[in-house]
Amino acid sequence: MLVSAVIADGPPRRVLEVLADGLAELLMPEPVPAELRRVLEDKLGLDPPAIDAILRLLDELTASTVAVPAEVDAVSGVADDDRILAAAAAGGAEVLISGDARHLLPLGEYRGMRIIRPQGFLASLAG
Repeated sequence: MLVSAVIADGPPRRVLEVLADGLAELLMPEPVPAELRRVLEDKLGLDPPAIDAILRLLDELTASTVAVPAEVDAVSGVADDDRILAAAAAGGAEVLISGDARHLLPLGEYRGMRIIRPQGFLASLAG
């Protein structure tokens, strides 16, 4: 969701706007910034100053950073996704917003935390 939010207009970017407006809180699992940097640089070719600006913005929007617990359940089929799920759940997140239709969205929920698309999150805020 974060990659889409920073490279294109649409629902993922609107989620960032909701965070900037203080209508929701962002819990950032520790591995996410490094993975985001890797994707933006290696896969999308963004230059380091642009990536640094994006990461500074996300840091400003982050209410708290959560560590990956020592015990991580293998539930998604992807170890990195499992670590993010475990950290978000340990941090008390109510919702994990994702566009990952292959590994995360099919789970629907994890330890009481709903896993939804950005569109679903925005719709839930609209009432």
